[in-house]
Amino acid sequence: MTAEQTHSPAGESFDEKKDTVNLNVYQLPNGTTTPSDSEKPDPEAQQDTLSHLLIKNGQQVLVTWTLKEESAIVRKLDFLFLPIFSLIFTWMAIDRTNVSSVLTSTFLSDTSMTRDQANTGVSLLWLGIVLLEIPSNIVLHRVGPHYWIPAQVVVWGLVEVLQMFVTNAGGWYAARMFLGLAESGFIPGGLYILSTWYAPNELTQRTAVFFLGPAFAGAFGSLISAGALSLDQHGGLSGWQWIFVICGICTIASGLLAFALVPKSPYHTGHLLGGLIRVRGWLNEHEADILVARQARREDHQMAGSTLKISRKDITDVFFHWATWPYLIVCLAGLQSTNGLSTWGASIIKSLNFSAIRANLLNAPGSLLGAIFGIVLSAFVDKYSRFGYAIIFSAVWSLAGLIALYSLPITSKASWSFYAAYVVTQSAPNWQPINVTWLSLNFKTPQKRAIAYAVYIGCSNLGGTYGNQVFRASDAPLYRTAWIACISLGAVWLAGVMAQTFGFQWANRVFAKKLADNPELELESTHIDSNGRKYRYYW
Repeated sequence: MTAEQTHSPAGESFDEKKDTVNLNVYQLPNGTTTPSDSEKPDPEAQQDTLSHLLIKNGQQVLVTWTLKEESAIVRKLDFLFLPIFSLIFTWMAIDRTNVSSVLTSTFLSDTSMTRDQANTGVSLLWLGIVLLEIPSNIVLHRVGPHYWIPAQVVVWGLVEVLQMFVTNAGGWYAARMFLGLAESGFIPGGLYILSTWYAPNELTQRTAVFFLGPAFAGAFGSLISAGALSLDQHGGLSGWQWIFVICGICTIASGLLAFALVPKSPYHTGHLLGGLIRVRGWLNEHEADILVARQARREDHQMAGSTLKISRKDITDVFFHWATWPYLIVCLAGLQSTNGLSTWGASIIKSLNFSAIRANLLNAPGSLLGAIFGIVLSAFVDKYSRFGYAIIFSAVWSLAGLIALYSLPITSKASWSFYAAYVVTQSAPNWQPINVTWLSLNFKTPQKRAIAYAVYIGCSNLGGTYGNQVFRASDAPLYRTAWIACISLGAVWLAGVMAQTFGFQWANRVFAKKLADNPELELESTHIDSNGRKYRYYW
């Protein structure tokens, strides 16, 4: 080690001045000097001992580790790193969707708003998110996740609390827009951070765990709202005001927790509160070396430097690449085919002659089941790398549920059968983590993957501006037009993902023929199967 290195109280050894990392996560000061291993078969991956050469603080360091050591580190990530992001996403999703419970209370009468005006406010939230999605992601790369993400969470938690003072439609519109602006960038930023700590064959299932947030929002958010509604008129506040206060305070608390615990890099897990407090880290220096080295074996680290610099060309290369657009079409159609249910689900259940509190309780199981099934489906994807088939399965499930909801009228006599169809539809495996991971893995460089995440999440949020609009007040209580719109979107989703899957298979066959004539195209391959065959696109 050089004389410039210092030692933390935790026994971590690193250069305090030079230990800057890619996205403040894993690239060491001078990058790596060995070429990427991702373009060629990796027979060493089948062995018990792995190694990789890094340049660390001006010196070459050969990092050697066993698969057992690597598995132990991944378990630490699963229990000490991943839950922080999943917790934040949970409160983000609750803050977005608790309007479903708010609308079952006296909110509309207290604010003199119509149902359609409430819908407009919901759409403005998604628009606010879209406006700053990519800029927020760029700022995150410059500032670092250990500062930017906690700051975001605290700000949107404060906006969530301030919604208790809404008295009219104008205030509602402003509050939802500012909430969306504050939340911009967290999801793609969080996804990118996970991709720099986890290996590709671990990422889909961890992304599914990250996306447990919306599922917990649908389940526990409804339970929290049911409790908040029971506080109606306590302290002079209406039940809907208590929903915003409780959810906002819990969000702020999760942001403060993130500031305390989210590390700058694997070498800083003992640096709490941005480094103000030093303790023994949950990764020692050797474990941090292993985490960095195993990522370096799979990544293209030809770009040396302390930060991930995203150029305009990176943005245009992703946005105008032909392979990006199928994901966006599938996203817009698939997510919005059931998106309205997340906002109006509790209200629809209430229309079946259930009380507001009971409607919120009954709204809980479906999304939680969908998340559990989604994790199981993601495990299949991680094992077999078959993304398209998994999403097709979820699309068929959702479409069948939507057709059942269209066929069953909303009447008191058919209430429980309609509710059963609603739960089945909401229980379809959560496929969004699979789709967004699929997109990112089909781009080779960290810069393009970061932009791919931002473009995809921005697209999904853009869909939120219209996904809720299909449930119009004039269409209640049967919502015949709404169900037809949902079924149509579901059909486009299914057709789109089938075309996407088979299209990538065709592109891989074309790539294989070109590769036979031009071996230099190996640099364009993104995936190598167990038989050593090289593919341009995951499918």
